Amino acid sequence: MALIEVGTINNFSVAVKKGKPELSMLESISTLSELKEVSGKVSEGTFELITSEEKRGVAIKSLKLQKGFEGFLSGIFNKTSEIYFIAWAWDLSGEPVNQYPGKDVDPKDVLITMKSGNLREFIGEGINLFPKRKVHGGIAIRIQIWESDDDIRNFGKAMSDTAAAIEGSNLNKVLSLVSTATGVSGATITLVKEAALELTKIIGTILQKNSNDYVDFFEGYYASDQSWQPGNELYDGNASALTLKKY
Repeated sequence: MALIEVGTINNFSVAVKKGKPELSMLESISTLSELKEVSGKVSEGTFELITSEEKRGVAIKSLKLQKGFEGFLSGIFNKTSEIYFIAWAWDLSGEPVNQYPGKDVDPKDVLITMKSGNLREFIGEGINLFPKRKVHGGIAIRIQIWESDDDIRNFGKAMSDTAAAIEGSNLNKVLSLVSTATGVSGATITLVKEAALELTKIIGTILQKNSNDYVDFFEGYYASDQSWQPGNELYDGNASALTLKKY
């Protein structure tokens, strides 16, 4: 379960397909959760995902360890920790899951040396999580923050294994199917939810096997029909604080 939660995939945006005036009574249905309630009464091609009017992107601008982080995690105070994060983000366009840091990474470019209360800011727009484009349905972002207790060689393998798990995931396969379907249905979104949860568990298992300690988990959903205000947004967790930049 995420420690920092924003929105839900149930609020991703749908609408009755254009050119179906006989279905005007369904125009009040605008989210996946509402669609699921009537999915057994309408054909699969009745609804479509709403595409955002503008291009949207998301990046991590900064990461801060909350005071008391060491005590919360290990009971050792004034400890310097090697922190890193794994992130993956997607919409319902059919594009593959975007991931960070990916495979074949240099540990020194990923590991962040920090103490409790430290803030790490990333230059420019920050570390890109979701490349700027028009969004179908909504943006889903998951960020897991970990402390590495492993040697560099094993850390590199864990990153490669994680990248491979994302690339070959059922989530990627299901997202591809969504993009080729004639419409969106409640059954479709159930498949997406299940595949997304499965991937989260797989990634957690990989990292725990490599002597890493779990710090925080952010899960955010941003519907495509919601207003999109560029700028920074701060999210506080149990052991960390994340600043995401919407652009």
